[in-house]
Amino acid sequence: MAVEIRKQSPWRVSTYVPNERETQILGGSQTHASVGINLYQTLRTYAARLGLSWLVRFEAELRYPRTDGTTGVFYPDLFVAPEVEVGHEEPYEVEVVGRPPVLVVEIASKKTVRRDVGPKRQAYAELGVAEYLTFDPRHGQGLALHGYRLAGQGRYREIPRTAEGSLWLASIGLWVRAEEPIKALDGPLLRLTTRTGERLLHLEEEAEAREAAEEARETAEEAREAAEEGWEAERQAREAAEAEIARLRALLDNPASEP
Repeated sequence: MAVEIRKQSPWRVSTYVPNERETQILGGSQTHASVGINLYQTLRTYAARLGLSWLVRFEAELRYPRTDGTTGVFYPDLFVAPEVEVGHEEPYEVEVVGRPPVLVVEIASKKTVRRDVGPKRQAYAELGVAEYLTFDPRHGQGLALHGYRLAGQGRYREIPRTAEGSLWLASIGLWVRAEEPIKALDGPLLRLTTRTGERLLHLEEEAEAREAAEEARETAEEAREAAEEGWEAERQAREAAEAEIARLRALLDNPASEP
């Protein structure tokens, strides 16, 4: 379903959404926080690994101009803006930066779900955010993941999903899908996958991978040290054998020297 937006001057939003405050940004559950934090860290790690200049922000202030001359304020759960530098303590001001983020993600909660898929979706489309992702991780919502992409004239069309439920995010060149909890008491998370099928790791998985790599390094080091000790013992045994052979040869060459 497309969300029709009247064409406005660059970045100016006519759909009114009350300004959000920093004290309102938390979704109120550990699941909500885990989804956002894992997605944030996964994207930062991926960008750093590839040397990509991505501004990735989690629950940070986003300021945008309205058509009535006022300034709107959102605190998206996450947004990505390639090739943009903004100070850590500074808000993302669309008019100052010169363009909106390419991707915004909102993680729904009981208090925010209607706004996330209603007026905020319209506002982001008017603002020119290339892709908008909503995810409802609450129990009983069926891992409700939806993506929207600008389709000309400032309107969104829903991103089609694969049979496995993945959505292609052209803005960052990655697949995303909702996954059931890895552990019984955990909540669902969003899994990012590269075009070639590499599954990007969540925080806990990344830590486990580093721990496994460190254990493998220590095991290899112990094996190397053991091998070196074995080589040293072999060298000493060889030298002792050669010395004994030399002694015996000397006795054979000079029997009179025997005690």
